[in-house]
Amino acid sequence: MGTTACRTLEVERPVVHYLPDVPDVDMTVADLVHHTSGLPRLPSTMRDRVFGDLYRETVGVPLDLAAAVPETPRGRYVYSNLGYALLGAVLDEVHGDWFAAVRREVLEPAGISSVTLVPERGEAIGPRLFGRTIRPWALGASAFASAGGFWSTFDDLCRYAEWALEPGADSARTVSWQREGATTWINGEVRAAGAAIVDAAGITAVVHALAKAPHAADTIATAIIEQEYGNRA
Repeated sequence: MGTTACRTLEVERPVVHYLPDVPDVDMTVADLVHHTSGLPRLPSTMRDRVFGDLYRETVGVPLDLAAAVPETPRGRYVYSNLGYALLGAVLDEVHGDWFAAVRREVLEPAGISSVTLVPERGEAIGPRLFGRTIRPWALGASAFASAGGFWSTFDDLCRYAEWALEPGADSARTVSWQREGATTWINGEVRAAGAAIVDAAGITAVVHALAKAPHAADTIATAIIEQEYGNRA
């Protein structure tokens, strides 16, 4: 999403330039890309439940632009699914279809063809807990799909990592990744699944975890890098 925005939009423009009904006139597209808009993780009208599907009730309902009200100072990093849903709405306004724009700018150049927002019945592998399949969030079918509603394969996750971290590639490929020192990473979690790509000390770890503790993918990726670094020392 961030890559597509940086390649096709004037990111320093206020979001209201594209979506006049957004309440905050100072928030920029770049703020959405970098999670510095001040927007909360989710609108106050949505309950953040551990066991329920907070996105299912938004399926078929347009994103409420009036709910895009910052709660923290602009410029401070606060992860926001609402912000990326809003970014999807901006790309929809410009391109007509944010997913088509992402496919053109990122997925196809990376050689990724299996990504979908709503997989066909029987195609998705669901995590299991206590012998029961955990029903996935309806994120991909909701107005928040652009905040992480992609379904794909582990092979495609690896293809994305190779493309994003290709030596000499332009910085837009990892514009929405996080950085600390020499470490660069991107991660995400949806209910009982998580993924992380971590690059540090010349070592890249790509991890996908099902039915694990929160942040398990990050923990595993870090352990892989530490072990590999130790082996090289």
